[in-house]
Amino acid sequence: MSTPAPGPADDDEAAYRAARRRAARQHHPDVGGSTEEYLAALAEVDRRFGRAPDGRLLGPDVVVVTTLRRRALRVALRGARDASRAVRRRLPPGVPGSRRYGNL
Repeated sequence: MSTPAPGPADDDEAAYRAARRRAARQHHPDVGGSTEEYLAALAEVDRRFGRAPDGRLLGPDVVVVTTLRRRALRVALRGARDASRAVRRRLPPGVPGSRRYGNL
C-alpha cells in the first residue's frame, strides 16, 4: 500500500506551520521577545496564510465563532455531559462506558 504524494494543500500546511514556528523562535517571550510582538507576529502569519487565529482556513463560507456563540455552545455541551454522566452512573460495571470504580 503506497501513500499518496503530498499535494499543494500539504505543502501549504507545511509552509504555514514552518512560518508559525519561525515566528515563535524569533518573538516568543521565553526567548527574549515581548508578548505583544509574539502575538502580532502570529497574527501576521495567520493573515498571510488566510487562517483564523485558531488555525482554521478562512473563506467565504467559514464563520469565526464569537465569544457569545462559544458560551452558548459550552452551556449546551455541559448539559449533554451531565446527561451522559447520569446514564454512566446507572450502568452495571461490566458495560463499556460505565464507571469502573466503586463509591468510597
